[in-house]
Amino acid sequence: WKRPVRVLGVEARTELANAAKGLGRKIGAEGLEFIAGTIESVTLPRIDALIALHACDTATDDAIRRGIELGAQLIIVAPCCHKELRPQMGRPEPLAPVLEHGLMAERMAEWSTDGLRGLFLEWAAYQTKMIEFVSTEHTPKNLMITAVRRGEPFTSKAARDRIDTLKEFFGIKHHALDSLLTHGLGES
Repeated sequence: WKRPVRVLGVEARTELANAAKGLGRKIGAEGLEFIAGTIESVTLPRIDALIALHACDTATDDAIRRGIELGAQLIIVAPCCHKELRPQMGRPEPLAPVLEHGLMAERMAEWSTDGLRGLFLEWAAYQTKMIEFVSTEHTPKNLMITAVRRGEPFTSKAARDRIDTLKEFFGIKHHALDSLLTHGLGES
């Protein structure tokens, strides 16, 4: 479309960010930049879109939060790790017998983590979809969460209540996106 675009990549590993910078210069990719640091630590401009692919630990949540804070109209994440919730999750009935099996508890932690990510995006007024973007024969990590801002963030009591209900059901005391709960009508 021959429109000027600025693409800013954030990479925690300095050597990888520097290698990507060098490659960008080598191929003449104008508007392509790389910064060494974490999505939480780097200074970023206002953005139109944020994309995070397989960000480990709570980096997916950090990316979602930064996208919301920076006013991104589009947020796309392919979550990776789901370690934060699993140790917190209770075993509510009638799921308790199923969750006694480690694999099922792990999958429920993944489902709950990504489900909460979607609910937090909805609380921030994003129309959110979760889709499979790669066949499971290639990778088990094939979920993509897409979100398009559609309104005024942090105004829907129903969206806020869905977060609280899911957390309460599983006994989740803390989620990496909980700081978003202090916004809008649901101030904690």
